[in-house]
Amino acid sequence: MSKRHHDSEDQGKNQVPIVLAVDIGRTGCRAALWNGDALEPEAIAKGDGSLGLGAVDGPVVAEAAILAVAKPLLAEHDVGCIDAVGVGAPGAMEAPALAHRLAERLARSLPARRVAVMSDAITSHAGALGGKPGVVLAAGTGAVTVAIGAGGQFRRVDGWGPWIGDEGSGAWLGRCGLQAAARAGDGRGPATMLAEAATRQFGSIGELVMKLGSDPNPARCMAAFAPAVADAARNGDTVAAQLLEAGATALAHSMIAAAEALHAPGPVAGVVIGGLVNLGPVLLEPLHAALERSGANLQLQPAEGTSIDGARHLALVESGIHEPWIVRARGEHP
Repeated sequence: MSKRHHDSEDQGKNQVPIVLAVDIGRTGCRAALWNGDALEPEAIAKGDGSLGLGAVDGPVVAEAAILAVAKPLLAEHDVGCIDAVGVGAPGAMEAPALAHRLAERLARSLPARRVAVMSDAITSHAGALGGKPGVVLAAGTGAVTVAIGAGGQFRRVDGWGPWIGDEGSGAWLGRCGLQAAARAGDGRGPATMLAEAATRQFGSIGELVMKLGSDPNPARCMAAFAPAVADAARNGDTVAAQLLEAGATALAHSMIAAAEALHAPGPVAGVVIGGLVNLGPVLLEPLHAALERSGANLQLQPAEGTSIDGARHLALVESGIHEPWIVRARGEHP
């Protein structure tokens, strides 16, 4: 296959856009390549994530993680020029200057005409609601809720990281489960299946403490225990069930606070996305119950797309309700 490119005189006329969409989180990095208007990407690649733009050398580390995934993908599919790159990265909302630095670095290191960098919470919102207004809870290793109204109203709830926030997230649930296991082990708390589950997964509590102390991404390590908490709850463990209930309630409170901030006259569209959804009814049923009890002005619906879809959409659309939270850079590629 010859190397794909666009002649400048044809751009925007007969050619369809080549787009690279990237979702880089604290757990991993995904990149998807679109050639045209197809609903599904031509190819997807995965790799390691980064700790966020606010971490030490955040933009540099994020760029390296993105290039490690994107460059082999572009080479494999013989792509010589990308019309637009969209990147969702944690920390971009809190530190727009760092997001701009990442955008500029990628504009130089990728064969791209233009690069857009935004928070992964913004790409998740755009993907889940197809670019339309509403409330999106993204619950994975972390947890953040973003509400954007038709008139540009904006509210972000939580997403403050594993040490002071992300309540109800995978890292939060895993940490609470491991704490319950430690309390059961030394006699401070009730017996729970989580003690045996923690030993199977991590070894002794002492070994776990050493691992967390040396792990560069402890949130990911704690989130890896969330499925064990869900399994214990399904098997009738009272401690685990209480943790799932508490986590679901925390997530519901985030969605409610976000919806209320929009002051919408009618029902607000709400979507729940992220890896924590894979825990299934043991989490989703108490979450939905908490939302119903609240009487919140929320109308839950399935997600229209993913954060990758959102990154692609926002890479191409330079106007809309998400624009205030996007930083853009022009590439050097003709």
